[in-house]
Amino acid sequence: MWVLLKNAKLYCPEYTENSDIVVVGMTIAAIGKNLSLPDFVEGEIIDLQGKTLVPGFIDAHVHICGGGGEAGPASRTPELQLSQITRSGITTVVGCLGTDSVSRSLAELLVKANALQEEGISTYIYSGAYRVPMKTLLPTLEQDLVLIEKVIGAGEIAISDHRSAHPQISQLEQLASEARVGGMLGGKAGIVHVHLGEGKRGLQPIWTLLEQSDIPITQFVPTHMNRSRTLLEQGIKFLLAGGHMDLTAGCDDFPEDLQVPSVLIRLNQSQLLNDRITVSSDGNGSMPQYNEAGVLTGMGVGSVEVLWRDIRKTVIQGNVPLEVALRTITSNVANVLRLRNKGMLRVGYDADLVVLDEDLQVQDVWAKGKCMVRSKETLVWGTYEGNSLAKSEWFS
Repeated sequence: MWVLLKNAKLYCPEYTENSDIVVVGMTIAAIGKNLSLPDFVEGEIIDLQGKTLVPGFIDAHVHICGGGGEAGPASRTPELQLSQITRSGITTVVGCLGTDSVSRSLAELLVKANALQEEGISTYIYSGAYRVPMKTLLPTLEQDLVLIEKVIGAGEIAISDHRSAHPQISQLEQLASEARVGGMLGGKAGIVHVHLGEGKRGLQPIWTLLEQSDIPITQFVPTHMNRSRTLLEQGIKFLLAGGHMDLTAGCDDFPEDLQVPSVLIRLNQSQLLNDRITVSSDGNGSMPQYNEAGVLTGMGVGSVEVLWRDIRKTVIQGNVPLEVALRTITSNVANVLRLRNKGMLRVGYDADLVVLDEDLQVQDVWAKGKCMVRSKETLVWGTYEGNSLAKSEWFS
């Protein structure tokens, strides 16, 4: 299949004047002005005059096979469906387990990732869950990273949280060492994706580990760093020391200064919004609320839709350039996680594309060269979704 997308404002994520893109199969074949399709092929030509074309979004923290369970079996969240992801402009997800690694398993996570890949998007997973010592698919994390293609790191490993296993520094050091060596041998990032709770120690366990070991600071990607003002300041210190910082979108119950748009605006004004800052949704995970005594008082479900919603709000309300804000869910994520041919519009890269309308709303979505959403209408449904193959003759 050949597709020619013409006259779009390109953000690759750097801005490029109105240009054309040719997609052949799953790949971007050409970028330039006044392009045309060869006479010997049949293809589709789409005029995107007035529209903006950007890389497909990468969500690096999604509970694709469900999460939750903190309020008992009925509070387990359901599996994520394909159209929920694609309608949000997301073309690549990294799946993870959270608190529950009893009724949720890594085998289940891997199979769900494979299913979403078959349905049309790109998927990866972290090995492990909240608890340390961590559970793995194979006997060791090193083996998972070297021998299982989809495993790109360990996560989400919980620290400073009453739901964590309160790992010792030596345990974290061994885990990080395995992740590093496994990543080297497997040609992967091998990062440790660290869940930060509201506990008293904050990032201190990671600082202690770094002070007494040879593990580089870039081996860790701490997430939920906008959970509290104290944690955010620790995250900025971590960033200034050369580390990564992942912010969680959709935290509408947080004070406004801790929500993603406000944090990104602040970082941009302070000239700190660099290529080591990423944003993820925590999509499909449970959103429990606890009182001061640690008693569960409420429960919600995270949505992947908040990823672009918060970035869009950052651009519109905060006067942050689109190409700067966009990097936090495209090229920055691809670089931190070493996702090949992802996160940018480049010749030879995967044709993961999002068309934004005049209001910067997601209009069209291509994943690996296949149009998944057109004019905000879902074209490709997951196998068991309402308008999917489940109602076709294939099952009759």
